Amino acid sequence: METAPPAAPTIPGPRPIAPALLGLEGPAAVSVVLPMDTLPCPDCRPPKRFWMALADLLAVQFIPFSVSNFITKEEWAQVSPQTWENNFTYPWQWDDNDFQNNQFAHPYQGSAYFNSARTNGYDFWASSAWTLGGSLMWEYFFEAWAPAPNDVVNTVVGGIVLGEALNRAAHLALDNTATGSERVWREIGGALLNPVGGFNRLVRGQTHTVSANPPDWRPSAVLGLLDLGYRQTLQSEDGNAFETEKTQLNMAFLLSYGDPVKDLGRSPFSYFSIRADLAGPTETGLINQLSARGSLAAWPLGTNRRHQLALSLEYDYFNNPAFEYSGQSAQLGVVTSIGDPGKTWWGQTQVLLNGVILGAVNSDYYQSVEGRDYDYGPGLGAILAGRVVYKNRWQGTVGFTGLWLHTIDGTQSAHYQDALLFEARYWATRNLGIGAGYTGYTRRSDYSGQPDATQAARFLRLFVTNVIPGLPIP
Repeated sequence: METAPPAAPTIPGPRPIAPALLGLEGPAAVSVVLPMDTLPCPDCRPPKRFWMALADLLAVQFIPFSVSNFITKEEWAQVSPQTWENNFTYPWQWDDNDFQNNQFAHPYQGSAYFNSARTNGYDFWASSAWTLGGSLMWEYFFEAWAPAPNDVVNTVVGGIVLGEALNRAAHLALDNTATGSERVWREIGGALLNPVGGFNRLVRGQTHTVSANPPDWRPSAVLGLLDLGYRQTLQSEDGNAFETEKTQLNMAFLLSYGDPVKDLGRSPFSYFSIRADLAGPTETGLINQLSARGSLAAWPLGTNRRHQLALSLEYDYFNNPAFEYSGQSAQLGVVTSIGDPGKTWWGQTQVLLNGVILGAVNSDYYQSVEGRDYDYGPGLGAILAGRVVYKNRWQGTVGFTGLWLHTIDGTQSAHYQDALLFEARYWATRNLGIGAGYTGYTRRSDYSGQPDATQAARFLRLFVTNVIPGLPIP
């Protein structure tokens, strides 16, 4: 499956770049930076605000619960002391909600749980535990149905990945030294990326108070790309003849945060990449892909950091006209840097073992009354990827993902899927270029008691690519 580019060059200077990243100001816009030593910095050592974090968590739960309970009157939201007792007494049961609900809505809600703690002074690991607590609280007290193991995994692991990535992305938008209309737009941009953080800044009076920026708000490197074009999809139900063809408008946003060599493993998510693909019109919804991978730890192999053993955490969501796949996974493998950014050529390779904690993949036979049409299971696979940049004009990316999933809920089956990616970009100017991408996807499913099935899809993208103003050329 497609992932965000794994490498980013170093930015000269300490200035934040996110207003341009959000399309909120042009390349010529300038902010006045006041000397750090003349300003207070309340966010440099933020206190742990337990009660505020708890209030945020409960608000994140009560808002959707209240809508479902009092307005739409959903059956699952009709809780009572009896349902609470049942939830603690009866066995857990797998959730049969549709793909978008289970695989996107739950992780996004989990990201709000995570940032309830993260934006109130807690570190990454404490916020991760907070996410688990929030998920269990929802399963036991806010749903009349038995707790679901898939909901907990999706909410917790996906929530951690999206929560930290969105929290750091929001810090790119924010600038405590800014004033006037620039400050307004920055605060809006940060709140859109991290609503919980935006709310906390508002109630604490930080949205308009001039102060210094914490040093951890600014990564050593950052790269943002916006692709606009079209995508052609070819789909085959039997793996041979491509019978279905669709052409759609396509927009892709890619963010690479941190230096992929120096920052790898410095702290959780000191380096991460995120990619979002939007396409339409489509019956699967506007968001066709949301993938994020963040580093957890890294160990140099040898005397320099060109070869590192890296551990990372990933969330994937693919929901397009050809196939469905979503997974929460951890990767361990070797990341190698070749050459140096800014030289004639440079690049990076990745060889990773991919352990899927829980994956969801199309089923040819499973169909529930609630709309679920996919199997759940853990899996194991490999990721091979490489990227080369030549004279800061030409860029090529190649990647391969192979994955085996064993179904533990759904049909009795095993699924084998692989994806091959090629992508090329040419930069005509410093910020503007053109590109093309190809992705080939294949799924082979072995069923017990049912005929086996093969599904294949091919995607071709042609696009104009833009380096977000204020960001360096990749």
